[in-house]
Amino acid sequence: ACKEKWRGNVPIVPVSALARGVQGADVVVLANFVNDARNALYCPHDCYGNASVPDALNTTAITAANVLRTIRAIHAQDPAVTVLVLARYADAKQVLYVNNRTLARVEAINAAVRASIQDEPNTYWVDSAFPEGVSMFQTLNGGHANCRGDKVMASNVIDAMFRHRVLARGLELGDASCLARTDCAGLALPCCQRAAACYVDGSGTC
Repeated sequence: ACKEKWRGNVPIVPVSALARGVQGADVVVLANFVNDARNALYCPHDCYGNASVPDALNTTAITAANVLRTIRAIHAQDPAVTVLVLARYADAKQVLYVNNRTLARVEAINAAVRASIQDEPNTYWVDSAFPEGVSMFQTLNGGHANCRGDKVMASNVIDAMFRHRVLARGLELGDASCLARTDCAGLALPCCQRAAACYVDGSGTC
């Protein structure tokens, strides 16, 4: 990050070290581009060589180059590692909820990054759609997903691993209409497992 306080005292990990560190892994999930577009809004001009700072959509070429560099470093070290690239999730409004005013921009950023990785071997995209009108964000750490958001992302990662035959078994998930459901007690288990606000308890009941 251009702003030191965003990084704190943690040193930057070289991509070569990251690639060595995940050698032998079955799956690696990359979610390292989510703040790229925000950097363009908050970082000083000298981060961009004192040129004009790009808007959020114009940062996608920078993001794509960095994501591809990371993927290729991992596969140069170990081609058998399956790389999953997790989509950027929605912005927040009123602290807790999806900001529908910026959804189109987030979707455009995701589409550009997704297109950039589509020809990479053993690499797959994972969507991160959050429902509107459901509390999906933390109160103490603004803009970050809460446990419901984490559940949605984790379910999507498992589903992607099943669809791409990384896992022999996956979750039975209801369709997209289940995502925003909050009437948990009345849901069938597949819809319960898809719904952000619901979960299956230890007895197998929603």
